Amino acid sequence: ALASAVAYGSYAAFLKGGSGDQIGDNLPVMSKDGKFNGRYPNSLLTLFYPYTLFRDVVLDQPVSESDVPFFWHAHTGDEKLVKRVLTECYGLDLVELNDKRSIQRAIDVNLVSGLTRRHVITSPFIREVAEVFTVDNFGRMFAVWRHPLDYDIHPSLPTFSRPDNWLTRLLSNDHDGRLDFKELGVAKHVVRETCVVATVDKLAASLVRIADYMGWEYARGKDEECIEEIVDEMNIEETYIDHESEQWKEFYRLNKFDCQLYELGQSAWRAQIQTAIPLKLQLQRAEPEKEDEEEEE
Repeated sequence: ALASAVAYGSYAAFLKGGSGDQIGDNLPVMSKDGKFNGRYPNSLLTLFYPYTLFRDVVLDQPVSESDVPFFWHAHTGDEKLVKRVLTECYGLDLVELNDKRSIQRAIDVNLVSGLTRRHVITSPFIREVAEVFTVDNFGRMFAVWRHPLDYDIHPSLPTFSRPDNWLTRLLSNDHDGRLDFKELGVAKHVVRETCVVATVDKLAASLVRIADYMGWEYARGKDEECIEEIVDEMNIEETYIDHESEQWKEFYRLNKFDCQLYELGQSAWRAQIQTAIPLKLQLQRAEPEKEDEEEEE
């Protein structure tokens, strides 16, 4: 799938481990799209870097031809299920960046310049893969959000010395320190602004919405039943703990921020019923704006 996904020159360099300019090493610049590309660790402008290389789900519509879909899978079960849907139900080509070496090579050869919306980059690594994207080829991210009780952390991802709020620590890149509202705010930004949200309890409907948003068509002979069958076969049964129990109170005390991220994911899912617009409708709505611009000229 990778060979068909990448322009010949980039693909050849990718296989050979070619070199090139790394996005994160560039001088800070403001792109024409209003995205800040650069590193000032203590600056508000770069508080959300490298997530600024993902499109805003709502504000950056319609989805551009140059945008590249990215499926972030923090959990092993979600990886297997969603990849099966993408390939069997939609016939998409997956570009799997499963380790940091392949991610670095993708950055070196500007891999995304040869991809389209029919290709999906997949990886358990989010911050690292964000730097694969550029201001010419932004990422369009989607992911499945689980309750902390049901985490099935991908074996390639790190564990941290403090046994609390694993997801907030991962997204904020604060692995061992004391978490506060700044770290929670960075993690919330990822959920609310940069991700087309899927949830375990509404997974089939989520995957249909993601496909409509990206403009994907079903593979020949496939329809929504294909998704429903895979979800019924492979999806998890969510864990429930009595919220009045001591077990839950202790769990929540340790994982309060991650529980808030889960609730935000549920809220974002509901909001995206109206705000994550199918691509066909996105393009229709963009036409009047284009006509107005032509009249002004």
